[in-house]
Amino acid sequence: MSRFSGRDKWFILLLGMIYMFNFIDRMIISVVGEPIRSEFGLSDFQLGIMGGAAFALFYGGIGIPLARLAERISRVGIVATATALWSVMTMLSGAASSYTQLLIARMGVGIGEAGFTPPVVSMIADRFTPDKRATVFSLIAVGVSVGGAVGALAGGAITQHYGWRMAFLVMGAPGLLLALILWLTIKEPVRLNAGTTSPSFGAVLKRVGQSRSFVSFTIGSGFVALVGFGLNLFLIPLLVRRFGFDLGQAALTFALTFSAATALGGVVGGMLADRYAARDHRRYGSAPMAATALALPLYLLAIYQDNWRIMAVLLFAATFCLYAFLPTIMTVTQRLVEPRMRATASAIHAFGQTVFGLGLGSAFLGLMSDWLAAWHYGKAYAAECLASKTGATLDCGAASATGLQQAMLLLGLFLLFAIGAYWIAFRAIAGEIKALEGAPE
Repeated sequence: MSRFSGRDKWFILLLGMIYMFNFIDRMIISVVGEPIRSEFGLSDFQLGIMGGAAFALFYGGIGIPLARLAERISRVGIVATATALWSVMTMLSGAASSYTQLLIARMGVGIGEAGFTPPVVSMIADRFTPDKRATVFSLIAVGVSVGGAVGALAGGAITQHYGWRMAFLVMGAPGLLLALILWLTIKEPVRLNAGTTSPSFGAVLKRVGQSRSFVSFTIGSGFVALVGFGLNLFLIPLLVRRFGFDLGQAALTFALTFSAATALGGVVGGMLADRYAARDHRRYGSAPMAATALALPLYLLAIYQDNWRIMAVLLFAATFCLYAFLPTIMTVTQRLVEPRMRATASAIHAFGQTVFGLGLGSAFLGLMSDWLAAWHYGKAYAAECLASKTGATLDCGAASATGLQQAMLLLGLFLLFAIGAYWIAFRAIAGEIKALEGAPE
């Protein structure tokens, strides 16, 4: 941080705090998912729709028009408004009295959170030189990991003592204050090429579609997100069902494995990228390819374990590798388009990553979990284990735990597609950056 000014440090710190509550409000559903599932008699598929698809479809769909606005109006204003909106919708989630109401509230959270990443990435590109961007976004993205830990620990404790509705209320409120602080203290960065006309969405879509690197990075990140978001949404339920953890124990394990590993991996990956990839742009592709190839066996071994301690160690290593270069990829895609295209290009990348990863991945994982649980149960699983409050409790619990474990193992195999996509990006990126920026390969 020594190479940043005081104003830059405040910019990074404040946006990191907002990103923290962005992720808290996004992932709190994974903490309270089991109590909600029990109260409303939900299947894992319904939990996946609520925690993933309902959020992701609106997040991805609204993100593109908001990014178009970010090419023209104040990005600070967009982020502040979006922060206030998703915070209010999180609080309203605590007032839901049915699955449908909660689903609608989660859609609202997705609409609000769509206004964060594209404007922020665009501001970083205008405010910082290329050799600092990966580090800056990686430092801001630490808020995701801290948010995961805070959301898990505080959300678990609040849910255990006061119920899941109070967890939504408490976690949503701080975002309103942060939105006001952002509006009052951060100035809009001067836009690069400010005199040029913002290109049409069709022009941006054509430009990114012609970039093999951009398309490959988006596909690869989508498959990584498919596994990562699935793990984020269902890790606590897995610990509760398979190892008999209470919410507090499961939340602590989540914080020490998933959240801590995500933070460390993202910062280390961003710094390595800024230091080494500047001399050889192909490393922007080879580094995430190698990290994902290492994450795959670690992830499968972790989920397969019967000992939760061994699982936690392996899962920490797998998550570190899995998330090491996702922030870097987000900033690298900005180098593949012209300055006035950056917010829209970021939204297109986020659409592919979030809708495919979080939306389809969470729903697919939930559907496979239900199907495998029913197969192991061998009876009327939905009627006896979900709709009914009585019945073969032990058999239901065992089938639910085994089904979820096996579904998560199957999900991990999608990382093979991510490795292939990153390999294509590795082959193409150096030439594309050279052509656009005139930089040496």
